[in-house]
Amino acid sequence: MIDIASLITLCQTASKSIESYKKKKLSDAEKELLIAASQQGTFHILHVNEIPGTWVRAKGRDFLDTDDPAFAARYLEAFRNLCERGYIVHESGVLFKLTGTGFKKARELAA
Repeated sequence: MIDIASLITLCQTASKSIESYKKKKLSDAEKELLIAASQQGTFHILHVNEIPGTWVRAKGRDFLDTDDPAFAARYLEAFRNLCERGYIVHESGVLFKLTGTGFKKARELAA
């Protein structure tokens, strides 16, 4: 299970390594998440006490496959990476939002 508090802390403290991390190439999953959020800029981290467990939702799309838990894990990892890059910040509860830099990158990719 993903601990929401850990994701919140990660997003809040990511600024320490943002510049070096931004230089790394975005993964396909990171790009998909950014493109999905490019207009509204919101993400939700959702959880149920059964499989698939925890997953990311952006623009009404659930990044999960109930037959393959690795799918949700891939996008959760991508979400964490985007937090570390400084593209996503925690808003409240399970709601996360793109930063200004995150919107810029997301809209570049969506264009």
